[in-house]
Amino acid sequence: MRLPRRSSLLLLAFALSGCVSQTLHSESNLMDSSYVRPLLERKPDRPEEVRAKAHIDLALAYIEIGRVDVALDELRAAAAEAPDYPPLHYAWGVTHLAIGDRVQAESGLKRALAAAPRDPDFNYAYGWFLCTGPDPASGLPYIEQVVTNPYYGGKARAYANLAWCQDMTGNRETARRSIQEAIRLEPRNTVVLYQAARLAQRWGEWDKASDYLQRLMREIDPDPAVLWMALNVERKRGDTAAFEQYAKRLRTEFPDSPEAERLQQGAWEP
Repeated sequence: MRLPRRSSLLLLAFALSGCVSQTLHSESNLMDSSYVRPLLERKPDRPEEVRAKAHIDLALAYIEIGRVDVALDELRAAAAEAPDYPPLHYAWGVTHLAIGDRVQAESGLKRALAAAPRDPDFNYAYGWFLCTGPDPASGLPYIEQVVTNPYYGGKARAYANLAWCQDMTGNRETARRSIQEAIRLEPRNTVVLYQAARLAQRWGEWDKASDYLQRLMREIDPDPAVLWMALNVERKRGDTAAFEQYAKRLRTEFPDSPEAERLQQGAWEP
């Protein structure tokens, strides 16, 4: 199913909760008491938390389609039901991370982790928060522990974002292995393809970047950020036809976007 046009891959790259993993794991891993199921996959015991969770689930769904305004309304309703419910603080954190409010994001994610320090959703979200900040290396341990958790269902996305974080810290070969594992797990996952394209672009692997972007755009309607990336990649490849196609789409579909303005100015990425 193609995602709606208003979806932003920059939002989808955040640490939203995954489905229960269908991958088979070794019995020793499943018996390891250090692994826990995400709280968002467990039914709460208290009635007020059940009601709060319904609002939180809706909020996270709205984030994935770019409706942060509605998500915030749902979270306020959840807070009225169960203000101390840890998934509420997690959802508050990732919602504010999506709109660039890092102060509120950090506050929410830290409160969630303090209440449930082994929860894989909370660790992944906080790890991604740190990876997108001034000290990416500090986020690595949080995401690394998530990809070994047999109960976590978002491993492909986790490996993809781990790869980006690793590359930001200068660990290119480790990043290559992580993004390859992400592609192996879910070759059509939109976050995986997006991060694979970004990494290939960073590494100057223009043909690979172009291939990942084409595969990505078979899954979604691209937003301005994706079209701008594609323009820069095809410019480097010297593919005039593809370049003109993406330029036309950006001018026509997103004429008021910052990316369209950069196209008009010829402000290309290096």
